[in-house]
Amino acid sequence: MIEPIRFNQHGFSLLEVLVAFSILSLSLGVLLRIFGGDGRLAGLAEEHSRAVVLAESLLANAGVEAPLQPGEFSGEIDSRFSWVMRVTPFVPPEEGLPEQQSFKPYWVELTVEWGETNEPHAFTLSTLRLVGNNNNRGLGFGGPLPPGPQ
Repeated sequence: MIEPIRFNQHGFSLLEVLVAFSILSLSLGVLLRIFGGDGRLAGLAEEHSRAVVLAESLLANAGVEAPLQPGEFSGEIDSRFSWVMRVTPFVPPEEGLPEQQSFKPYWVELTVEWGETNEPHAFTLSTLRLVGNNNNRGLGFGGPLPPGPQ
């Protein structure tokens, strides 16, 4: 008759348990870093999209509420976002615009900044705006509207 094989082992050794816990803790640390980073990236993406909407709104209003003038203007929104708008006359290429034109072109650059001082974020949007000349009674893009019917 053949005797059954007996194992003298009744569980895991202390060394095996320590190795298993070490592997588990390293894996959990990596997973927590990955998921924690995703939440941080989602917050940054939300702030960036909000800054883009604010910048587009500021550029759309440039020359609408007040006449567009060359210079540098700045402001702050919600004490989280600050912006700087630079307006400069546009210099066309040599064969560019005719001498007598009913508008003046301006190059408008808007920079929006936000974030902590140790981790700042910023981007710049730019556009070309056309403002009507005064000698043409202000008609043109970005200038005052002509008088309506009375």
